[in-house]
Amino acid sequence: MTSVDVTSADMLAELDETLHGAGIKLCIAEMKDPVKDKLKRFGLFARLGETAFFPTMDDAVGSYLTMHPQDPPASLDLHQR
Repeated sequence: MTSVDVTSADMLAELDETLHGAGIKLCIAEMKDPVKDKLKRFGLFARLGETAFFPTMDDAVGSYLTMHPQDPPASLDLHQR
């Protein structure tokens, strides 16, 4: 995301509301500082919370996997014999 205006901030807020209703947390990765500053002015940064923003995709995926550990598929289970 390289730019945001009031309309796009409103759409993100609507998306967050819809996802939240489905039990899904909206998270954003690799957002440029000027865009983050605008989201702060529009109140969206506070709405989503600081934990919804990640500096890199790797950080976002790592956080997700930490919070939602997955069992490896049986084909990858090294302990099976």
